[in-house]
Amino acid sequence: MKSIQLGSYLASVRARKAALRFDESSAAVDARRNKGGQRSPAKRELLANTAERAEATGTPKVISY
Repeated sequence: MKSIQLGSYLASVRARKAALRFDESSAAVDARRNKGGQRSPAKRELLANTAERAEATGTPKVISY
C-alpha cells in the first residue's frame, strides 16, 4: 500500500484545479450539485423521514439537494 502525506496530496489537488481553471464560485458549485432527479423511491422516502424527524425535534433545516 502506498502512503501519502495529506498536505502534499491537497497541494496536488489545488495544482490540478488551477491547471484546469476549475470554477469554484457559488453559482458553479450549485450547478454541479445533484438535484435528485435520478433518486430512487427508497432514497426519497429516507430523506422525507429524515426531514420529518428533524422538524419534530426543531432542528434547523439544512438546504441540500
